[in-house]
This record gives sequence, C-alpha cells and structure tokens, in this order.
Amino acid sequence: MKNKLIIAFGLTALLYGCSSTKKIPYESKWNAPFNYVDGFNPDQQDQQSRLAYGVINDDQFLYITLKTRDPQTIQKIVTNGLRLTFSPEGQRKDGYYLQFPVVLKEDKKALKNLDIDIPNSLGLSLLLDSYNKEALWKDGQGQHFINLVESENSIKTHISMDRNQELTEQIILPLSLMQIDLAQVSRLGIKINIEGQSSSRSGFSPRIGIGMGGGIGMGGGIGIGTGSGYGNTAADRSVNIKLDVQLAKGM
Repeated sequence: MKNKLIIAFGLTALLYGCSSTKKIPYESKWNAPFNYVDGFNPDQQDQQSRLAYGVINDDQFLYITLKTRDPQTIQKIVTNGLRLTFSPEGQRKDGYYLQFPVVLKEDKKALKNLDIDIPNSLGLSLLLDSYNKEALWKDGQGQHFINLVESENSIKTHISMDRNQELTEQIILPLSLMQIDLAQVSRLGIKINIEGQSSSRSGFSPRIGIGMGGGIGMGGGIGIGTGSGYGNTAADRSVNIKLDVQLAKGM
C-alpha cells in the first residue's frame, strides 16, 4: 500500500510539473452588453509567470487582455516581446501569430544589461511608446508589419505600465483575419510565449528599433529593474500558456 501511494504521488507530481505544457480549457465571454474599451480585467492567471489573461469576443473581433505585476515577467516581455499563436478549429495548427511588442535582436542584449527604476522611468515610457507603433502579423501569406498608429489599421494592440507597476497588454484582432465564422468555428487554440523562448524563429529581426545604440534613455538608464538586479536571478518566469478557447456566441 505504501509503495502504491509513493507511485501515485510521483505521478501526480509529474503531471503537475508538466501542466504548463498542456492546453487549458477557457470559455471566452461575449463582448455585449459592455464595451471592451470601457475595460476588461483578466479572470485567469498563469501561476508560473504570474501573467493574468482574459479573452472575450463578439461576431467580429477577438479581444485579449494580459496583465502582470511580476518584475521578472515584465522584464522578459519588455526585453524579448510576446508571441501569440492562433490555431482555429478545422485549420492548420499554428497558422497565425501576432508578435508584440517587437524587439530588435541588437536591442535585446542592451536592454537586459541595463537597469531602470520602473515607477519613475521616463526611459521606460519612451520605450513603451516606441513599441506601440508596430506589430508583426503572420498568416498564410507570410509575415506582415502592422502600423499601429494608423487609425484604419485592422489590428489594434497596446502596451502600457501604470503607477502601480502593472504592465498591461491589450489586443483587438479581427476574426476575419483568421477566417473564423462563429457559425462554423467554435474553438480556438491560443499559445502565449515569450518571443524566442520556444520558437525556432527567434533569429528574426523586425524593422523597427528602440534606439539602444545611443538613443532612448542611455544617459539616464533604461532597462527593467527593481534595484535588486533580478535580471540575473535563478528564478524563471518563463511564459508558456496554451489555451483551448471556447468562443462565445451571441444570444
């Protein structure tokens, strides 16, 4: 009996350790009657990265909100960027992805080696402003740069930091870009990863940069830090979230 308990415990621990690689069932919420721009707070949180997430949709758009106060996860997102990969039901797996924020390869090393006081950083504000100008979208036609400044742009995404040191990323994605018709498609796979963390495309270098070669904040310091140098800590806040989303449908 004792041996059986030990085996059972071992299997439980193994399954728990692998839980981050399994798909998490998630039910999207319908966008009505509230308006997304009025605010939507994530209702789930990944325990490893402490990244909170929420998904809602209507018959035209998918809305994703990501939030975290964890300094290590913030550092990883700001210095590497996030990649959201989409797999609509009945289509090729991982057929679409959105990369945002977009970080140049040459900027990543500089960002990781610098330090900022988050609450009082003008450099961080300038950095996030630069990120909010462009994103990368990949579909069956290949990779496309998205100008986030132009109002007529179909994809909207924005990253910001508030006074409580909470990083927020909001994404509005037309369902039509993924050939999703709610009358025929009910499920959507979504993977959320740090860019380069689990992707063979980590060598990709987008067009825009943040001026780390002598631009933004080099005089006053730019990077992410809390004064304790957590960028070198052994604790890993890797982001590896896999969602099996049940899309909401209107009444």
